Amino acid sequence: MKIQTIDSRDIDLLNILQPQGWEDIRPYFYYYISSPSCDPIKISIGNKIAAVGTTIRHPDTAWLAHVIVHPDFRNQGLGQKLTEALIGRLDYEKIKTVYLDATDMGFPVYRKIGFEVETEYIHLDGELINQNLKDPAAVIPFQEKYRDKILQLDKQTSGENRGLIINDHLKSSLIYLKEGIVSGVYFPHFFEQAIIANDPEAGTELMKLRMRIKNKFRFPLGNQSGINFLIQNNYQKMRTSRKMILGLRREYFGEFNYNRISGGLG
Repeated sequence: MKIQTIDSRDIDLLNILQPQGWEDIRPYFYYYISSPSCDPIKISIGNKIAAVGTTIRHPDTAWLAHVIVHPDFRNQGLGQKLTEALIGRLDYEKIKTVYLDATDMGFPVYRKIGFEVETEYIHLDGELINQNLKDPAAVIPFQEKYRDKILQLDKQTSGENRGLIINDHLKSSLIYLKEGIVSGVYFPHFFEQAIIANDPEAGTELMKLRMRIKNKFRFPLGNQSGINFLIQNNYQKMRTSRKMILGLRREYFGEFNYNRISGGLG
């Protein structure tokens, strides 16, 4: 058994680890190997990739993402070995909190390592819907003068300083202005297309834009306005997953999250 860094030669082979119902994992791993904030690794047994995963690092927090064990190698302790290896590669002097989004399969493994449940994500699916915005003029392309306000809103939403990664995606973002104030942001070209908003109308209006091209939403269970909006549009709850934490707890407003970024930020 070997634990090694993933490189570009490995990525096309990862289709054999593709979990059912997930988006294609390979574009994410191309991103991981190119980003200085990520550290993707694999466990190889013989000439086969048995497990993969990555860390996504911010200044003092990190996420574990795409932790996957090949079906042929499950129930052999590889999930725990991989998770411990990922955590062991983090700088403990800097990283005080580690997060992950646990599936039912991974939950017992993470709990055994010491992770605790912080909150839950609700997963809702529906149909693509093309709704008009209440006020089309409220949604504008990114402008540099709003950069700091967007980063401030993201920090309120997540409790993390995620600017090093988000800065790369601001230019393609869409901003919702309410009375001239940044009330929401949508990232239509960043993986699962995150939406953050501190105003329910801003959040649901930006959800309308996403609903035109994506029919799956994932966000914290505490965002009741987002849940109500989707149910009113005939979306169905499919399942929940658990946001888990290891280390220092932080203040944040999960109800500002109208769709998670997933593998890009955590």
